[in-house]
Amino acid sequence: MKRKHIVFGIIVVIIILLLIRIFTGNTEKTNQAAAAAKPVIPVEVFIARDTSMVYRLTTIGSLRANESVAIVSEISKKVTGVFLKEGSCISKDQLLFKLDDAEIVARINKLTIEEKLAATSESREKAQLSKGGISQEQYDATLNRLNTIRAEIEILKVDLSKTEIRAPFAGKIGLRAVSEGALVNPGMVLASLQDVSRIKIDFSIPERYAGDLRQGSLITFTTDYSARPYQAVIEAVEPDVEKKTRTIPVRAECGNPDGSLVPGASVKVDLDLKAMIKKLFIPTAALIPTVKGYDVYLMKSGIAVLQQVTTGIRNKQTVEVTDGLSLNDTVVVTNLLRIKPDSPLKLVKLE
Repeated sequence: MKRKHIVFGIIVVIIILLLIRIFTGNTEKTNQAAAAAKPVIPVEVFIARDTSMVYRLTTIGSLRANESVAIVSEISKKVTGVFLKEGSCISKDQLLFKLDDAEIVARINKLTIEEKLAATSESREKAQLSKGGISQEQYDATLNRLNTIRAEIEILKVDLSKTEIRAPFAGKIGLRAVSEGALVNPGMVLASLQDVSRIKIDFSIPERYAGDLRQGSLITFTTDYSARPYQAVIEAVEPDVEKKTRTIPVRAECGNPDGSLVPGASVKVDLDLKAMIKKLFIPTAALIPTVKGYDVYLMKSGIAVLQQVTTGIRNKQTVEVTDGLSLNDTVVVTNLLRIKPDSPLKLVKLE
């Protein structure tokens, strides 16, 4: 009986070993079939590394004079004198035009005579008032007349000053629009005056770069009529975004000692927004657009691994990765359409 049990046990062990052999063989065949179903894909890769770069923005701007004004008349009078040379440099308060002042001078002379008579009357009545010879009301009326005459003289003197049109600041005068003998009216432009000793550069940048601008930063610009590069300093940034264009107006300023910069001209502005130091940049070709953002394929032990990344600024060739990658990660750049997660990869080129 005991011998039968031993024989039965040996038979059971043999059966178990046969079953293990059968199932192990099937698994190996399955793995071989799976490996055969995934062909090795040749790829080019890029090693993620620390990168330093400067992000430069190029835009179009225009030049403005440091100060600019249209010379106009405040009163309606005839021009009796022109004291400027077109296109010349003039100093502050220099006389440019003289208007007819004969009527105003005559009225001032008339009122001056009346003032003397009123002053004499006021002095006499003041002495009489102290002795009780006249009432206070009578003296006040005489004094009021004297003050009124003096106020009218002051008004006429202001009108007389308006007959002399002077330069409000030093600068370069433009072309005059009137000649001697012409009748001018208030607001009529007689000439233009510009201070071009310094030049302002007005331009706009997209709103997404609002946080990258700094007052005092340098810009570089060139004009259409000269290849010479100029530098200017940002003086002011508009605090509000223009709603129609979604841009931010910026103004820079530079010297113009030789007068080579002409107000009104268009310029090409280059602005270095920020220097990116110790940041991860990869080729833009490695990005795979998704609903949530971007993915990249990493090559790990010869296998493709899908990795979600967060991107920052970019240019035509590279893009900043702010999250999702580490230093020395191997990023796949080519054959992205053929690759699937866990696909076997073969390195053909390393950047």
